[in-house]
Amino acid sequence: MTDFELRERVRSSTYYHLARLFELPGPFLREERVLEALHTALEAVNPAAAEHTAALSGALEREGIERVRREHMKLFVGPEQLLAPPYGSVYLDQQRELMGPSTMAVAKLYAEAGLRQADDLKDAPDHVRVELDVMHLVIERTLDAVHAGEWERAERLVRVQASLLQNHLSRWVTPFSKMIRTGAGTDFYRHAADLLEAVVKQEFLEDAAAMIDEFNALKTASAQDATGSPPG
Repeated sequence: MTDFELRERVRSSTYYHLARLFELPGPFLREERVLEALHTALEAVNPAAAEHTAALSGALEREGIERVRREHMKLFVGPEQLLAPPYGSVYLDQQRELMGPSTMAVAKLYAEAGLRQADDLKDAPDHVRVELDVMHLVIERTLDAVHAGEWERAERLVRVQASLLQNHLSRWVTPFSKMIRTGAGTDFYRHAADLLEAVVKQEFLEDAAAMIDEFNALKTASAQDATGSPPG
């Protein structure tokens, strides 16, 4: 397994399981071992974030699924005013409205990756769970394209990953996490906010750039193998 593939497998698992923390909690958290999977993915690459997963596990045991479900509704769903709206446009657009210009921009980005709203997203395009799930899906599609030797498609998907992270997730994760911590009545969601912010910040500052470097090296090596040219 190449360094690129190894990194992408870790990133894919992280985004997939992180997204599960921002859907209505249920037995799946334990049945799918969501927190254990997050800890496994993060312990070697982001120890600070891995510590937050351990704290999450303890909070879930203390507070229980039903209390955490009620907290999810208060923070993210309603029917009363949301304590922490989970939509990027609330934080990115001047009018602080749902389905604003930034929502349309992120939906266009998904279309570039070949994702369809009804089949793949099942919520507003800039919902935090959707953006995390899309990162997971695009990473998986990037790996598929690399394995198939479809380098043009792979490069387009790498650009989608970088744009989603740089122009969307990383720009609103801090104010969103702050609102969760301010409004949360459970340790579970305070730790979830800490985890989300820690993961996205390291992705933005380190991991995405390393992924792009490894992808470019892999693409160059493939081209050299195809032409028989020596490296360098």
